[in-house]
Amino acid sequence: MGWLALAYVLVLWGISWVVNRRARLASLDTFYVAQRKAHWLWVGYSMVGTALSALTFLSIPGSVRADGWTYLQVVCGYFLGYVGVAFGLLPLYYAHARASVYEYFRHTLGRTAEKTAALFFLFSRSIGSSLRLFLALWVLHRFFSPVPFPVLAAAALFLIILYTLQSGIAVIIYTDFFQTTVFLGAAFLTAVYLLQYPLGQLEIPTLIDPVPESPHFWIKDVVAGALIAFSMTGLDQDQMQKNLSLPSLRAAQKNLLLYGVLLFPVNLLFLWLGTVLWAYADWACLSVPPDFLFASVVEREGRGLQALFILGVAAAALSSADGTLTALTTATLRNLFPSRWETTRMKNVVLLGWAGIFWLLMMGYLYLPQERSIITAFLRFSGYTYGPLLGLFLFSRVVRKGEYAFVGWALPLFLGVAIVGERLIGEAAGYLSILWTTAVTVGGLITIQACRR
Repeated sequence: MGWLALAYVLVLWGISWVVNRRARLASLDTFYVAQRKAHWLWVGYSMVGTALSALTFLSIPGSVRADGWTYLQVVCGYFLGYVGVAFGLLPLYYAHARASVYEYFRHTLGRTAEKTAALFFLFSRSIGSSLRLFLALWVLHRFFSPVPFPVLAAAALFLIILYTLQSGIAVIIYTDFFQTTVFLGAAFLTAVYLLQYPLGQLEIPTLIDPVPESPHFWIKDVVAGALIAFSMTGLDQDQMQKNLSLPSLRAAQKNLLLYGVLLFPVNLLFLWLGTVLWAYADWACLSVPPDFLFASVVEREGRGLQALFILGVAAAALSSADGTLTALTTATLRNLFPSRWETTRMKNVVLLGWAGIFWLLMMGYLYLPQERSIITAFLRFSGYTYGPLLGLFLFSRVVRKGEYAFVGWALPLFLGVAIVGERLIGEAAGYLSILWTTAVTVGGLITIQACRR
């Protein structure tokens, strides 16, 4: 499979070389927002790769046995959230932010709020995205077993640096467009290939969960999906940086709505793939953890399907991780460091530093249990970390502009209160934990502000 990996690397490097030549000037503005010259159709499609990643490619098909197709409830909520982002947040960002969405908090709540929001993003994205990349590389390691996992992880990060270091988001828009096409094609062709076997009549699993006590009760999932999309896209530098690369607010809004529409058929494809994979596993008497279902099936089928799988996982992993490393670098430079440090040389140092942090985190993930689907754990974790960001945004809309220094200690405090409170209540909130965390945060911030008057 080494030749396949080499060919893929060369394609990505070739795209990077062409874009870098067209950009001519490797400025920070090119790295941050592609000089705001991107086209909304390219960006909308390439954002699919950033959002879905290997977590979708591996974990959503595996989750079908336990949760059916109820994940579509969350996806429906996503679209509602994207509508809110397009018409509620994007106008604010185009008015008050150049490269980082957290510049908005500098304008409304002061420098402390800006830095606190950026730190919450850095913590959440570094953990979540490195976990996504780890899952993909851990599965790929089964097909490159002679290569030690630390070396494989280092090679993947080096590849990302190779094509993003110079032009950042300007390159990523095009490499992610290519990689999104690759991993969607790999999923579709795999499902079609497996249908040649006598799998019996495939039944559509549960679409709607009507049980109010269930963690995936449809109202919970739709509301949670809307809140997750509003916060994890609208208040997330990784997702919004591509939107800021568009020349106008109208183009950014069209892009985001296109993206929201595309997510439904894309996730439907992976849920359908999961149904086919589980039917094959039953037919072949395979017993595997959910996140390793896809890999176990293709491992049994031979080199042709393995090559398709490797391309899909690699494309999904890299298309998510490259944007994340660029966003982490941007937020660090724009929101945390003094303005005099905002140079091309420092940008290179920060990007390399984040790549090193990702490698160390992935070495730690080697000790995680692998029994359950990671998609559920990931969305619960995101609810806890993005809930405070959503609460901070809502707080910014009900108070006057000023310097609110107490935000620096209040946000971590209320996050802890929300987590402890949920444990004490003992309710099965499911993905809706983000609503609880948001409510505790905004309520706490308003209470503190009222007491200060």
